[in-house]
Amino acid sequence: MSTGLLLLSLCPAIAMTDTVIHSLWMSAGVILVSLLSTIARDVLDRSSASTATSPKGAVRLLRALLISSVLTAAFEAGLLAVSPTASASMGIYSPLIAVNVLVIADRQPAARSLARSASGALGRGLAVSASLLVVAIFREALGAGTITLFPAGAFRGTIIVGPLVDQPVRALGLAGGALLCLGYLAGALQAIATRRASAASEGEKPR
Repeated sequence: MSTGLLLLSLCPAIAMTDTVIHSLWMSAGVILVSLLSTIARDVLDRSSASTATSPKGAVRLLRALLISSVLTAAFEAGLLAVSPTASASMGIYSPLIAVNVLVIADRQPAARSLARSASGALGRGLAVSASLLVVAIFREALGAGTITLFPAGAFRGTIIVGPLVDQPVRALGLAGGALLCLGYLAGALQAIATRRASAASEGEKPR
């Protein structure tokens, strides 16, 4: 996945990076909906291609939107049944999963095997999820002095990050803090890409 596409796909979900646990729930939705919608679209494309009625352009986009929306609604219903608290925390941001999936969807026709299409969708979902997790760790650790995870046994689900809990950078916990972290992430990715390109042009092995 290109850096530009990755950053574009993060924008709809960036509000859910205020805590690590919220980013994990959002990531789970993105991965599941991306994988299942890709499989559904590939199956429909192959069946319509065999009947010479393959949709194109706006019809194809609307069909992809319908599939991702239905699957997102199913994920919301499942999340409400499994964890009402998490469902309430995500609130109006859950439907944004459908937007994320549309952004990172594979635009190529279904010429590859279904397994390769599914693995590609899984890889794109994992890339977005990893990026959300990185932003969430920095935002919550620096902005609140905590890292919130799932409680298990004696572990209550919250890790205290030393002195930051008493003197956090509260601006990072606000909406603008998400964009700030995303900007630093974009800068880091660009710096890495530039370094690799420079090393390759000089005949060195990229690090």
